[in-house]
Amino acid sequence: MIPSVSLEEIPVMHDVFTVADVLVSHAVENYGEDVDLIAYYGSQARGEARKDSDLDIFYTPAEGKNPPLGRTFLLDGVLYDFWAIRWETLEGFATGHLRGWSFAPALVREAKTLYVRSPAQASRLAELKQRSYDLEKKDSRPEMVNRSLKAFARVAHRLGMLRVACGDGEPADVRFAAWHLIEGVWECLALVNQVTFPSGFGGALSGNGTEALTDRPRKLREHISVLADSSDVNAVLRAADELLCDTRLVLRAPEDLLPAEGTVREAFGDAYPEMKDMIRKLLSACDKGDRVAAGLEAYHLQSDVTKILSQTRDRPSWGDFALYTEAASAYLKAGLPDLMMLSSGPLGRLADGARLFDERLRTWLRRHSADLCEFRTIDELKRSL
Repeated sequence: MIPSVSLEEIPVMHDVFTVADVLVSHAVENYGEDVDLIAYYGSQARGEARKDSDLDIFYTPAEGKNPPLGRTFLLDGVLYDFWAIRWETLEGFATGHLRGWSFAPALVREAKTLYVRSPAQASRLAELKQRSYDLEKKDSRPEMVNRSLKAFARVAHRLGMLRVACGDGEPADVRFAAWHLIEGVWECLALVNQVTFPSGFGGALSGNGTEALTDRPRKLREHISVLADSSDVNAVLRAADELLCDTRLVLRAPEDLLPAEGTVREAFGDAYPEMKDMIRKLLSACDKGDRVAAGLEAYHLQSDVTKILSQTRDRPSWGDFALYTEAASAYLKAGLPDLMMLSSGPLGRLADGARLFDERLRTWLRRHSADLCEFRTIDELKRSL
């Protein structure tokens, strides 16, 4: 380690690592026990730096410590970003749970240490790197597919915001929303392909990033080009709609890798009494002639049972990603009537459908040894307790 010197003593055009040594020396001499490690990442760590490339350098405080070392500055026009990243944040970057899977893991994977307080901290960093790489292995495929499905909900929201922006017609809003959508789609595809991009979004788009996405929409580059550049809002919306639908098809393909969550008995537990009460409310709304209330109860009842049943399938598909019919195969297989469709007809037919629903659900649950949690007497209740 070189002796500590002030920044004023650094000659212009020094190698960036001369500056790094100044920062490291200052940190170690003044806060050595408060700092677990100091490392750098980015183009300098990858060996891709140009003469004017910045130096991305971070320090990780020891548990419970907060040394005031962070600073960002320019020296001879070159950016130096020296910032604190706590262990829990490093973990979030390594797994992509913080700042996304597409690019954040590179920070941890590329990190090259300039100072480590002890072998324990070096080992901890190595374990985080390995944990990040493990997410690219076959064993992690179900987890990453599930994460991609959840991320899609944010993409759908961004499409909605793009539509609002296009409706208002403000160009800056349209461009912002379009890039927001592109970023969301890229994150979904990176997750489902289990790949991350060390050179960032710009490097991925200008290089061969799309080719690294083995499973991708057929016109990914073309759609991104329109969204990023076109001033025609109708063209932007068409590209956005196609990109969203094609991305969804890509995400659906590996969905069979997701495991079922349990048996019918485990999934339903003691849910039947609540279902029975919902049937009662539905029949009451039908008797009162309240179509809106009856339709609402039909929706609640059918969607709740469908959600529970979808957890017993080989391909559970529920939540913000699936369309209803994609999640309803177990519901239909159980022979349960489509109450939501019946709610648009005469209320008498809906009431008959609700009674048939109850009859078939009870029969189906008994056949699968699920507990109806019904008691005729207090003595029966006591025995069950």
